Amino acid sequence: MAPSHRIATVLFAALLCASPRAGAQPAPELDSGAALERARIYYESGKYSACVDAYSRLLDHSEGLRAKERASARMYFAACLIASRRVDDARQQFRQAILEDRQLEAPDPVVFPQAVIDVFVQVRSTLMEDLRRQQEEEYLRNTEALAAQRKRAEVERQRVAELERLASTETLIRKNERWMAWVPFGLGQFHNDDTTLGWVFLSTELVLAGTAITATSIELGLHSQAQGGRAPLDAGDLTDKVRAAHQVGTIAWLSLIGVAIAGIVEANISYVDELPAGQRRRPLPDSLRAPEPAAGEAIQVKPVVGDGWVGVTGTF
Repeated sequence: MAPSHRIATVLFAALLCASPRAGAQPAPELDSGAALERARIYYESGKYSACVDAYSRLLDHSEGLRAKERASARMYFAACLIASRRVDDARQQFRQAILEDRQLEAPDPVVFPQAVIDVFVQVRSTLMEDLRRQQEEEYLRNTEALAAQRKRAEVERQRVAELERLASTETLIRKNERWMAWVPFGLGQFHNDDTTLGWVFLSTELVLAGTAITATSIELGLHSQAQGGRAPLDAGDLTDKVRAAHQVGTIAWLSLIGVAIAGIVEANISYVDELPAGQRRRPLPDSLRAPEPAAGEAIQVKPVVGDGWVGVTGTF
Protein backbone atom coordinates (compact mmCIF):
# COMPACT_ATOMS: atom_id res chain seq x y z
CA MET A 1 0.00 0.00 0.00
CA ALA A 2 1.34 3.41 -0.90
CA PRO A 3 2.45 5.63 2.00
CA SER A 4 -0.19 8.25 1.14
CA HIS A 5 -2.93 5.61 1.31
CA ARG A 6 -1.65 4.37 4.70
CA ILE A 7 -1.76 7.92 6.11
CA ALA A 8 -5.36 8.45 4.88
CA THR A 9 -6.45 5.15 6.46
CA VAL A 10 -4.93 6.10 9.84
CA LEU A 11 -6.65 9.51 9.81
CA PHE A 12 -10.01 7.96 8.94
CA ALA A 13 -9.68 5.45 11.79
CA ALA A 14 -8.80 8.23 14.19
CA LEU A 15 -11.90 10.16 13.15
CA LEU A 16 -14.08 7.11 13.71
CA CYS A 17 -12.62 6.58 17.18
CA ALA A 18 -13.11 10.23 18.06
CA SER A 19 -16.76 10.42 16.85
CA PRO A 20 -19.61 9.18 19.10
CA ARG A 21 -20.87 5.69 18.56
CA ALA A 22 -23.68 5.29 16.06
CA GLY A 23 -27.06 5.41 17.75
CA ALA A 24 -25.80 7.14 20.94
CA GLN A 25 -28.42 9.56 22.47
CA PRO A 26 -27.40 13.09 23.60
CA ALA A 27 -27.47 13.69 27.34
CA PRO A 28 -30.85 15.07 28.41
CA GLU A 29 -30.91 18.73 29.53
CA LEU A 30 -31.62 19.42 33.22
CA ASP A 31 -34.83 21.14 34.26
CA SER A 32 -34.63 24.61 35.87
CA GLY A 33 -34.59 23.27 39.44
CA ALA A 34 -31.82 20.78 38.76
CA ALA A 35 -29.86 23.38 36.79
CA LEU A 36 -30.08 25.80 39.71
CA GLU A 37 -28.92 23.12 42.12
CA ARG A 38 -25.98 22.23 39.91
CA ALA A 39 -24.94 25.88 39.57
CA ARG A 40 -25.20 26.34 43.35
CA ILE A 41 -22.95 23.28 43.89
CA TYR A 42 -20.38 24.87 41.56
CA TYR A 43 -20.35 27.96 43.81
CA GLU A 44 -20.12 25.99 47.06
CA SER A 45 -17.32 23.82 45.68
CA GLY A 46 -15.37 26.89 44.58
CA LYS A 47 -15.68 26.23 40.83
CA TYR A 48 -16.40 29.86 40.10
CA SER A 49 -15.74 29.75 36.36
CA ALA A 50 -18.21 26.89 35.91
CA CYS A 51 -20.59 28.70 38.29
CA VAL A 52 -20.48 31.86 36.15
CA ASP A 53 -21.14 29.87 32.96
CA ALA A 54 -24.02 27.94 34.54
CA TYR A 55 -25.82 30.99 35.95
CA SER A 56 -25.21 32.96 32.77
CA ARG A 57 -26.97 30.26 30.72
CA LEU A 58 -29.78 30.05 33.26
CA LEU A 59 -30.48 33.79 33.29
CA ASP A 60 -30.25 34.02 29.51
CA HIS A 61 -33.22 31.63 29.37
CA SER A 62 -35.01 32.58 32.61
CA GLU A 63 -38.58 32.41 31.29
CA GLY A 64 -39.28 29.23 33.26
CA LEU A 65 -37.87 30.57 36.53
CA ARG A 66 -40.10 31.91 39.25
CA ALA A 67 -39.40 35.36 40.70
CA LYS A 68 -37.69 33.98 43.82
CA GLU A 69 -35.62 31.52 41.79
CA ARG A 70 -34.49 34.30 39.46
CA ALA A 71 -33.56 36.54 42.41
CA SER A 72 -31.59 33.69 44.04
CA ALA A 73 -29.87 32.93 40.74
CA ARG A 74 -28.76 36.56 40.37
CA MET A 75 -27.53 36.55 43.98
CA TYR A 76 -25.33 33.47 43.46
CA PHE A 77 -24.28 34.71 40.03
CA ALA A 78 -23.08 38.00 41.57
CA ALA A 79 -21.21 36.07 44.29
CA CYS A 80 -19.45 33.95 41.64
CA LEU A 81 -18.55 37.13 39.72
CA ILE A 82 -17.12 38.75 42.85
CA ALA A 83 -15.08 35.60 43.55
CA SER A 84 -13.85 35.82 39.93
CA ARG A 85 -12.83 39.48 40.52
CA ARG A 86 -15.59 40.77 38.20
CA VAL A 87 -17.11 43.21 40.69
CA ASP A 88 -18.61 45.57 38.11
CA ASP A 89 -20.50 42.68 36.50
CA ALA A 90 -21.66 41.62 39.96
CA ARG A 91 -22.98 45.11 40.63
CA GLN A 92 -25.04 44.88 37.45
CA GLN A 93 -26.58 41.60 38.60
CA PHE A 94 -27.44 43.05 42.00
CA ARG A 95 -28.92 46.12 40.34
CA GLN A 96 -31.10 43.98 38.08
CA ALA A 97 -32.22 41.82 41.01
CA ILE A 98 -33.23 44.89 43.05
CA LEU A 99 -35.12 46.41 40.10
CA GLU A 100 -37.05 43.16 39.70
CA ASP A 101 -37.83 42.99 43.43
CA ARG A 102 -37.45 46.23 45.38
CA GLN A 103 -38.13 44.39 48.65
CA LEU A 104 -35.17 42.04 48.06
CA GLU A 105 -33.30 41.32 51.27
CA ALA A 106 -29.53 41.38 51.63
CA PRO A 107 -27.60 38.12 51.04
CA ASP A 108 -27.59 35.64 53.90
CA PRO A 109 -24.30 36.08 55.84
CA VAL A 110 -24.30 32.36 56.62
CA VAL A 111 -24.13 31.51 52.91
CA PHE A 112 -22.25 34.46 51.42
CA PRO A 113 -19.05 36.19 52.50
CA GLN A 114 -19.01 39.75 53.78
CA ALA A 115 -17.58 41.05 50.48
CA VAL A 116 -20.75 39.97 48.67
CA ILE A 117 -22.98 41.59 51.29
CA ASP A 118 -21.00 44.83 51.14
CA VAL A 119 -21.33 45.10 47.36
CA PHE A 120 -25.07 44.37 47.58
CA VAL A 121 -25.62 47.05 50.25
CA GLN A 122 -23.65 49.61 48.23
CA VAL A 123 -25.64 48.89 45.08
CA ARG A 124 -28.98 49.00 46.91
CA SER A 125 -28.14 52.28 48.64
CA THR A 126 -27.10 53.95 45.39
CA LEU A 127 -29.98 52.48 43.42
CA MET A 128 -32.63 53.38 46.00
CA GLU A 129 -31.40 56.96 46.11
CA ASP A 130 -31.59 57.19 42.31
CA LEU A 131 -35.03 55.57 42.28
CA ARG A 132 -36.28 57.90 45.01
CA ARG A 133 -35.05 60.95 43.12
CA GLN A 134 -36.55 59.71 39.86
CA GLN A 135 -39.88 58.95 41.51
CA GLU A 136 -39.96 62.32 43.22
CA GLU A 137 -39.35 63.96 39.85
CA GLU A 138 -42.05 61.77 38.32
CA TYR A 139 -44.42 62.75 41.12
CA LEU A 140 -43.76 66.43 40.45
CA ARG A 141 -44.29 65.92 36.72
CA ASN A 142 -47.54 64.06 37.40
CA THR A 143 -48.69 66.80 39.75
CA GLU A 144 -47.97 69.48 37.15
CA ALA A 145 -49.65 67.40 34.46
CA LEU A 146 -52.74 66.94 36.62
CA ALA A 147 -52.85 70.67 37.39
CA ALA A 148 -52.63 71.43 33.67
CA GLN A 149 -55.31 68.81 33.01
CA ARG A 150 -57.61 70.39 35.60
CA LYS A 151 -57.02 73.82 34.04
CA ARG A 152 -57.82 72.49 30.57
CA ALA A 153 -60.92 70.76 31.95
CA GLU A 154 -62.08 74.01 33.58
CA VAL A 155 -61.49 75.98 30.36
CA GLU A 156 -63.38 73.33 28.41
CA ARG A 157 -66.21 73.39 30.95
CA GLN A 158 -66.52 77.16 30.62
CA ARG A 159 -66.41 76.90 26.84
CA VAL A 160 -69.15 74.25 26.78
CA ALA A 161 -71.25 76.30 29.23
CA GLU A 162 -70.93 79.34 26.97
CA LEU A 163 -71.86 77.25 23.93
CA GLU A 164 -74.88 75.91 25.81
CA ARG A 165 -75.88 79.46 26.72
CA LEU A 166 -75.57 80.62 23.14
CA ALA A 167 -77.40 77.56 21.83
CA SER A 168 -80.26 78.09 24.27
CA THR A 169 -80.58 81.85 23.57
CA GLU A 170 -82.73 82.96 20.67
CA THR A 171 -82.39 86.49 19.26
CA LEU A 172 -85.71 88.06 18.29
CA ILE A 173 -85.84 90.12 15.09
CA ARG A 174 -88.25 93.03 14.51
CA LYS A 175 -89.26 94.00 10.99
CA ASN A 176 -88.78 97.75 10.52
CA GLU A 177 -91.38 99.77 8.62
CA ARG A 178 -90.12 102.09 5.92
CA TRP A 179 -92.91 104.66 6.12
CA MET A 180 -92.00 105.48 9.70
CA ALA A 181 -88.77 107.05 8.43
CA TRP A 182 -90.91 109.81 6.84
CA VAL A 183 -92.60 110.78 10.08
CA PRO A 184 -91.10 113.79 11.92
CA PHE A 185 -90.73 114.37 15.67
CA GLY A 186 -88.05 111.64 15.97
CA LEU A 187 -90.37 108.70 15.25
CA GLY A 188 -88.08 107.50 12.45
CA GLN A 189 -85.13 107.51 14.85
CA PHE A 190 -87.10 105.62 17.50
CA HIS A 191 -88.02 102.93 14.97
CA ASN A 192 -84.34 102.69 13.97
CA ASP A 193 -83.50 101.99 17.65
CA ASP A 194 -81.61 105.29 17.93
CA THR A 195 -83.38 106.45 21.07
CA THR A 196 -80.99 109.29 21.92
CA LEU A 197 -81.30 110.99 18.55
CA GLY A 198 -85.03 110.37 18.59
CA TRP A 199 -85.40 112.32 21.84
CA VAL A 200 -83.24 115.15 20.43
CA PHE A 201 -85.44 115.58 17.36
CA LEU A 202 -88.66 115.15 19.35
CA SER A 203 -87.81 117.74 22.00
CA THR A 204 -86.36 120.21 19.49
CA GLU A 205 -89.34 120.02 17.17
CA LEU A 206 -91.81 120.27 20.06
CA VAL A 207 -90.09 123.42 21.37
CA LEU A 208 -90.01 124.97 17.88
CA ALA A 209 -93.62 124.03 17.23
CA GLY A 210 -94.72 125.52 20.57
CA THR A 211 -92.77 128.69 19.89
CA ALA A 212 -94.20 129.04 16.39
CA ILE A 213 -97.76 128.44 17.52
CA THR A 214 -97.41 130.87 20.43
CA ALA A 215 -95.89 133.60 18.25
CA THR A 216 -98.59 133.15 15.59
CA SER A 217 -101.34 133.24 18.24
CA ILE A 218 -99.91 136.47 19.67
CA GLU A 219 -99.74 138.00 16.22
CA LEU A 220 -103.33 137.05 15.45
CA GLY A 221 -104.48 138.38 18.82
CA LEU A 222 -102.85 141.73 18.20
CA HIS A 223 -104.53 141.98 14.81
CA SER A 224 -107.89 141.26 16.43
CA GLN A 225 -107.38 143.99 19.03
CA ALA A 226 -106.47 146.50 16.37
CA GLN A 227 -109.50 145.70 14.23
CA GLY A 228 -111.99 145.53 17.10
CA GLY A 229 -110.89 148.75 18.76
CA ARG A 230 -111.96 147.45 22.17
CA ALA A 231 -109.04 149.14 23.89
CA PRO A 232 -107.06 152.27 23.21
CA LEU A 233 -103.82 151.26 21.59
CA ASP A 234 -100.72 153.13 20.50
CA ALA A 235 -100.42 152.53 16.77
CA GLY A 236 -96.63 152.53 16.83
CA ASP A 237 -96.41 150.15 19.77
CA LEU A 238 -98.94 147.81 18.22
CA THR A 239 -97.02 147.74 14.98
CA ASP A 240 -93.79 146.86 16.77
CA LYS A 241 -95.45 144.05 18.68
CA VAL A 242 -97.06 142.60 15.57
CA ARG A 243 -93.76 142.77 13.72
CA ALA A 244 -91.87 141.04 16.54
CA ALA A 245 -94.47 138.30 16.88
CA HIS A 246 -94.43 137.77 13.13
CA GLN A 247 -90.64 137.50 13.04
CA VAL A 248 -90.48 135.06 15.92
CA GLY A 249 -93.24 132.95 14.40
CA THR A 250 -91.61 132.95 10.98
CA ILE A 251 -88.23 131.89 12.38
CA ALA A 252 -89.81 129.18 14.52
CA TRP A 253 -91.88 127.77 11.68
CA LEU A 254 -88.92 127.75 9.31
CA SER A 255 -86.68 126.16 11.94
CA LEU A 256 -89.35 123.55 12.65
CA ILE A 257 -89.58 122.68 8.98
CA GLY A 258 -85.78 122.49 8.68
CA VAL A 259 -85.34 120.29 11.73
CA ALA A 260 -88.19 118.04 10.62
CA ILE A 261 -86.65 117.62 7.17
CA ALA A 262 -83.24 116.87 8.75
CA GLY A 263 -84.85 114.24 10.97
CA ILE A 264 -86.59 112.62 8.03
CA VAL A 265 -83.40 112.56 5.97
CA GLU A 266 -81.39 111.08 8.86
CA ALA A 267 -84.05 108.41 9.53
CA ASN A 268 -84.01 107.36 5.86
CA ILE A 269 -80.19 107.21 5.77
CA SER A 270 -80.03 105.11 8.97
CA TYR A 271 -82.93 102.87 8.00
CA VAL A 272 -82.44 99.08 8.23
CA ASP A 273 -84.96 96.41 7.33
CA GLU A 274 -84.52 94.25 10.44
CA LEU A 275 -83.60 95.15 14.01
CA PRO A 276 -82.90 92.99 17.08
CA ALA A 277 -85.88 92.98 19.40
CA GLY A 278 -84.25 91.26 22.39
CA GLN A 279 -83.47 87.68 23.34
CA ARG A 280 -85.33 84.83 24.92
CA ARG A 281 -84.28 81.54 26.48
CA ARG A 282 -85.30 78.20 25.08
CA PRO A 283 -84.71 74.74 26.55
CA LEU A 284 -81.60 72.96 25.34
CA PRO A 285 -82.11 69.38 24.06
CA ASP A 286 -80.76 66.69 26.37
CA SER A 287 -78.53 65.38 23.58
CA LEU A 288 -76.61 68.68 23.57
CA ARG A 289 -76.16 68.99 27.32
CA ALA A 290 -72.75 68.23 28.84
CA PRO A 291 -72.82 65.10 31.03
CA GLU A 292 -72.75 65.77 34.73
CA PRO A 293 -69.66 64.38 36.57
CA ALA A 294 -70.34 61.31 38.65
CA ALA A 295 -70.66 61.78 42.40
CA GLY A 296 -67.29 61.66 44.08
CA GLU A 297 -65.45 61.66 40.76
CA ALA A 298 -62.15 63.46 41.12
CA ILE A 299 -58.56 63.38 40.02
CA GLN A 300 -56.20 62.65 42.88
CA VAL A 301 -52.53 61.88 43.12
CA LYS A 302 -50.44 61.13 46.19
CA PRO A 303 -47.03 59.66 46.99
CA VAL A 304 -46.65 56.19 48.44
CA VAL A 305 -43.59 55.56 50.60
CA GLY A 306 -42.35 52.03 51.20
CA ASP A 307 -39.29 50.40 52.73
CA GLY A 308 -36.54 52.27 50.92
CA TRP A 309 -38.68 53.32 47.94
CA VAL A 310 -41.19 55.98 46.86
CA GLY A 311 -44.10 55.51 44.48
CA VAL A 312 -47.07 57.44 43.12
CA THR A 313 -50.71 56.39 43.13
CA GLY A 314 -53.78 58.18 41.83
CA THR A 315 -57.44 57.93 40.90
CA PHE A 316 -58.74 59.27 37.59
